Amino acid sequence: MEARRDRAECTLAAASAAAISVVLGDGDLLGEIFIRLGFPSDLVRAAAVCRCWLRAASDPAFLHRFGDIHPPRLLGFFISTFSTNQRFVADFVPMLPQPPELAAVVRRGRFDLDSYDSRSTRVMDCRNGRVVVNLFSAGDFAYGVHSPFHPARGLVTFPRLPMMDDKKLYIFREVLSKECGDGLSYFWFELDYCDKEEKATAHVYKLQGDAWSMQASATTQIARLLSSTLKTLSVFLVNDKIYMGITVNDILVLDLTSSTFSTIKYPNKMVFDGEIMLSRANGSRVYLVHVNGLQLCVWLHRGDQGSMGDWLLVNSICLRDLCTKLKISNSTTEDEDEDEDEDEDDTDVHIHEVGENAEFVFLQMFGCVLYLDVRSSALQKVYTVTENNAHMASIHPFLMTWPPIFPALKE
Repeated sequence: MEARRDRAECTLAAASAAAISVVLGDGDLLGEIFIRLGFPSDLVRAAAVCRCWLRAASDPAFLHRFGDIHPPRLLGFFISTFSTNQRFVADFVPMLPQPPELAAVVRRGRFDLDSYDSRSTRVMDCRNGRVVVNLFSAGDFAYGVHSPFHPARGLVTFPRLPMMDDKKLYIFREVLSKECGDGLSYFWFELDYCDKEEKATAHVYKLQGDAWSMQASATTQIARLLSSTLKTLSVFLVNDKIYMGITVNDILVLDLTSSTFSTIKYPNKMVFDGEIMLSRANGSRVYLVHVNGLQLCVWLHRGDQGSMGDWLLVNSICLRDLCTKLKISNSTTEDEDEDEDEDEDDTDVHIHEVGENAEFVFLQMFGCVLYLDVRSSALQKVYTVTENNAHMASIHPFLMTWPPIFPALKE
């Protein structure tokens, strides 16, 4: 009787193992299991099991689907401030709270930039695990790439940038990045403006090897620049076009392939006041975030042409209601008077950064930096403004690397 029971248990175990092997050896079924994992780091661990799992986890079609369902998570942000001693300081602020899996990822990284010899440090760009920094030391500026998850690389410096003409008024002099193949391509973009002639001239250089080569140069008429242009860098590069939200009437677009300018009219229902910032959207589209008073609106431009009818209002959020839930306002006392309540719509709200696909927004208001998750309309206080860091130059979000870097399995 005992032997019969043992044989039955062995038969059942063998059948169970065979069934599991069939499931875990089927790439399609594995994909359905992997899609339920929460983070890219989980995919990397799964891919290390065997070649079959590596093929399933790294399949391009699967990764595209996984990325749509689980967009790269925000780990924190770099904030560059202009201090009272006339220098830039860049700090990394982790987003809290984080799930244990992401908290462990942050702990493994080296985000501190203080180890570099620099009297002034500013973050210029942050994309796919690489941070472009501007360092000032020994009377000269240096630009390079810092990789928090690969600290042994140190700072990979750029070759010397094109010289600046002191006679010109530069609206932008920025490093822009673009995903290209398995890595990133870097561009140096400068836009100068002649106020007398109302003309803007753009020069774009691409980093190729150890030198910058001219990619595009163009001039266009610009009237009625935004008053906040010089302090708000509403510019981004997607595919082969640079989008700039710098005029009162429309978005300026520079095509790097043809070296020509075009424009996209702002939404015809948007009463232009307050602040705007642009954001990349999937499929070469553009998001526009507009804040007027305590009302935030998110618009999506759906076409390639400049028509105002191509805009769709996809979200409208009342910041006053969210601030009330957080118990933050202009008042520092519990007894707010009615006049202050009435003037809250006149609060100075500054947009610091908008995430890709307008998924989140960093705002400065009421003496602090707030993180707004647009999808859930959830507001979170993430940074406090003090006298020492009152002049904030920029915020650059740091997200998980995507697509993940998978292990190379031995033969």
